[in-house]
Amino acid sequence: MSVKITKYMEIADWLRENIRNNNFKAGEKLIGEHALCEKFGISRHTVRAAMDALEKEGLVVRKQGSGTYINTDMYAGRKNIGVLLTYADDYTFSDIILGVDSVLAHKSHLMTLGLTHNKIEIERNQLLSLLAAGIDGLIVEAVKSALASPNLEVYKEFYDRKIPVVFVNNYHLRLNCNFIVNDDVLGGRIATNHLIENGHNKIGGIFNHASIQGGLRYEGFVNRLYEQNLILDENCIVWYAEQNLPQVFSAEQLPILSKAFSNCTAVLCHSDKVAHMLIEAAPHMGIRVPEDLSIVSFDNSYLSRIVAPSITTISHPGIPMGKLAAESLLKMLHNPSHSIKHTYSPELVVRDSVKKLL
Repeated sequence: MSVKITKYMEIADWLRENIRNNNFKAGEKLIGEHALCEKFGISRHTVRAAMDALEKEGLVVRKQGSGTYINTDMYAGRKNIGVLLTYADDYTFSDIILGVDSVLAHKSHLMTLGLTHNKIEIERNQLLSLLAAGIDGLIVEAVKSALASPNLEVYKEFYDRKIPVVFVNNYHLRLNCNFIVNDDVLGGRIATNHLIENGHNKIGGIFNHASIQGGLRYEGFVNRLYEQNLILDENCIVWYAEQNLPQVFSAEQLPILSKAFSNCTAVLCHSDKVAHMLIEAAPHMGIRVPEDLSIVSFDNSYLSRIVAPSITTISHPGIPMGKLAAESLLKMLHNPSHSIKHTYSPELVVRDSVKKLL
């Protein structure tokens, strides 16, 4: 029985995918039951079960004595959702997109992707393009969320046009907006506490000053230090902006970085990307990780696993965040009064980058 159900789902998925990709066009007659039986080596009963599923979803219409047709009305309810994120090569990007797509594709909605490369002018142009395209909703990661932005007026235009917007990862504090984020203050506290529990009391940090996450992670870090009556040495804190990160780890700057952490036994890094770069730079500074310098970071991405030592890191919701953003946006389209302000509670993923001091 389980094989039969699996096969019916497989056929339904194949038909659904071809309808969405326009291989089977609206109004056209769908491939017949007999042809499907021959193509997949299945029974008519299995084919009809798949057709029943598509009919319930409104993708096909059965006409007595004529056959099954692609529903011409199915596009009437199809929505075009804009998704605007920062970097295509950012490891959180793919997980969020997977989450969004899993929801939109199931409902046959469209997704229009855009990238800002974390630049304010590109963000503005992308937002205006999406407005001109007449999108029905927007899922967005704000550019330089900790800084004043001239693009707030463009975001307000979305609100004026009753286009729902959901921010992911971050948001602009000056906007009364919907958002789905990680609890970065708590993440900073958890990461710092792990280092303290392992005997570290001289802890430095590398944080992104242009991102709201950087400020919040720093807040959690500092708060936990003070709660444990530990000293914050601001000479051991390195601040950067994303576009300047390569310079922080350039050969010319490594002596400065080495000096900043010369009195530290551990460093809290803004992200796995930063931690990965620090581990790669460490041998050039005469530093061994974790023997001389322990490291904890954020995001639990693939970068935390492919480097030696593997990095202890704070979790990121990724796919669930994308799913929740898409689900929430679709609810807003049906019910404009619906809103969401959701914060995930992160967890520590322990690996090999922290040394326990005696």
